Amino acid sequence: ENACDFAIVRSSDGKWHCISCIRGTSHYGQRLFYRWEADCLTDTDWRPSGVFDVPRGKRGKPLELTSVQAPHPFVHDGNYYLFYNSGKARCMISNDGRQWRPHVNTDGNQEFFPMGRDVCVFHDSDNGRWIAYYCGTVNVGGERQGAMVARIAPSPEGPWSETETAVRTIGNPESPYVIQRGRSYYLWQQMSVYRSDDPLDFDDAELITHMTGIWYNGKWAPEVIQHEGQFYIAGYGRGIHAACFHWHKRTREQVAAWRKDWFAYLADEESKRLERERLRRKTRK
Repeated sequence: ENACDFAIVRSSDGKWHCISCIRGTSHYGQRLFYRWEADCLTDTDWRPSGVFDVPRGKRGKPLELTSVQAPHPFVHDGNYYLFYNSGKARCMISNDGRQWRPHVNTDGNQEFFPMGRDVCVFHDSDNGRWIAYYCGTVNVGGERQGAMVARIAPSPEGPWSETETAVRTIGNPESPYVIQRGRSYYLWQQMSVYRSDDPLDFDDAELITHMTGIWYNGKWAPEVIQHEGQFYIAGYGRGIHAACFHWHKRTREQVAAWRKDWFAYLADEESKRLERERLRRKTRK
């Protein structure tokens, strides 16, 4: 039940690996990365493979080991990369997706850039750049608030931009996940999915679907996996779960009608939740 932000990657030998942050351990920083393995993506009860990695970065004054958060893997030019947060953005690299080693940036540094938590590194190939999305803060009306922010680089090794771009300042900024289909970019903000023409601007993006019928603002840390032409969505909550999904073409009018019905449903569910809570409190008295 302490597994949270995770990543799923297929190694060159065809095996599947789930690497998850485990909370509440006795290790320094209370977190570490643990790994499970399976022969098939749709297998249940994946085999435990042991501790994958532990905190390496340092933070604070005096400097002390910090925690680890939110691994994010991808394959590029024959190499496997895995970005994560441990004090700052760090990266591991592999030739086969099974044996990993610490990686360095263009300056030979293991710390790639300052960041918050929950990194997602996206290859914006149409614009010849890489975008690292993560949970940060922005200044609104003289006050700092949580937001999804991003840095840009010409390659995974950097150099990464010194400035951050505010990508989405609305709602829960944790665990962003971005993919591209055609000329559109899709952001998973937990299980709400937004479409934009600009991968650096989702504030004006349209909500096109929500992938769970409960817990609208829940923390699922979703990952999107594509395998043999099929898309899967994975998330955590008392374990790590996955389901297949399909893309359907809809007109703007159809999406608007769905959105209207969905928000009505949410309001009704919230009303029911509040009533249940009121009855529980009454019973306790």
